[in-house]
Amino acid sequence: MRGVVNDMSLKETKVQILILVVLALCAGIYFWYTGVYHPILEQKKEKSEELQRLRSSLETARERAARRVSLQQEYDQLQEQWKVVETLLPRERNMSGFIQDLHHIKGKVDATVERVSPMPSSIVDFYTENPYEVEMLTSYHGLGRFLSHVANLPIIVDVSDLDIMALPSKIESEEDQTEIVGPSINSRFILTTYSLSQRIVPGQEEDH
Repeated sequence: MRGVVNDMSLKETKVQILILVVLALCAGIYFWYTGVYHPILEQKKEKSEELQRLRSSLETARERAARRVSLQQEYDQLQEQWKVVETLLPRERNMSGFIQDLHHIKGKVDATVERVSPMPSSIVDFYTENPYEVEMLTSYHGLGRFLSHVANLPIIVDVSDLDIMALPSKIESEEDQTEIVGPSINSRFILTTYSLSQRIVPGQEEDH
């Protein structure tokens, strides 16, 4: 009897409709999951990975930007230091200008420059030494003032090989023994200026 009832119930329209609805619903869920929900999950995963990559790239860009700012500041500082170096170390030897400076200084300190002889330049590392042999008649005080003025020039100047010889006092006549005031020492020394070696001057192309 139950088999007959079940066969009868399956043949009923409502039961068949219900079964079709359930099957359609299952099919709809399956297609929705495979066609909509699953691709959305995949897209979400891809977007999450892409977001992570973008965050990583952004962090790297920030680090590079910060490093670039730091490098720019260091570069600006080096540029300022280089300007100072260019002031202290001219790009080339200014022989006539330096000799004029010496003659201008000697007029302030009551000294007589007997000789200024430029000597050959020599390259040392990144700079060039430009020596001058100087012979001068003056007093000890005048020599000190002369070298003080030289030290205050806007370029680097070193003093070396200083040799001082006292001069005998001059007497006007043997009768009154009047002493003539004049230079008391003969000094010889070397003044060395410095210039940049041509091989490291910025912006200068090498000769081929």
